[in-house]
Amino acid sequence: MWISLDKPSFAQGEPVVGKVNVEAHEYIQSLGVRVEARATENYQETEWVVVNNQRIQQNVRKQNSLFSRDENVAGPSDFGQGPTRSFPFSIGIPTFRPTRPGGNVEYAVKGVLSVKGRPDATSTTQIAFGPPAAYPVMSPPMQPVGYGPQPMYGPPGYPPQTYGPQGYGPTPGYGQPGMAPGYGPQYPQYAPQQPAQQTAKARCKFCQTMIDQGASVCPNCGGHQ
Repeated sequence: MWISLDKPSFAQGEPVVGKVNVEAHEYIQSLGVRVEARATENYQETEWVVVNNQRIQQNVRKQNSLFSRDENVAGPSDFGQGPTRSFPFSIGIPTFRPTRPGGNVEYAVKGVLSVKGRPDATSTTQIAFGPPAAYPVMSPPMQPVGYGPQPMYGPPGYPPQTYGPQGYGPTPGYGQPGMAPGYGPQYPQYAPQQPAQQTAKARCKFCQTMIDQGASVCPNCGGHQ
């Protein structure tokens, strides 16, 4: 028997998916097929040991079980000579950080075929985990052309704004229209309006209408002032 995985590595938090494959060359009574998922931390620890009647310190390799889960993928069945039989499985395995200095965590999935009256047939495969799957980031929608404020344009009667970043001015005659030497401005120039001067008024001697103080004839009655 052997285990085949759907892909060479899985993202953290993603279930491990694969198949347990069994090929028999003789008649076998199976009590079931299961998958055993394990996460184990391997580390070294210094201990006092006795060697040649002397007590010395020595690094000892140890293991610490971080996760264990068994799942049945098939019930009792009989196997005989014939094509390979595959049993799909999907099992979740959490990821861990080492709890001891210099330790490393290993992940494995073992397929077990329980055989009546015989030792179990097993096959173990190491599991590789990558970083969590990244979710796509949605870009903001683009503004339709022709709507909203457009760059390089200002209110009517004013020259356009600068073409580049703030503080950048194009070379005269190249980047900015109407600024080439000898051509003059391309935009209408408006002179500021002067406030109207008020003229002194006086009353007509005949009709009492208000007229300009320096007028010699009343525009209303025609009387000489």
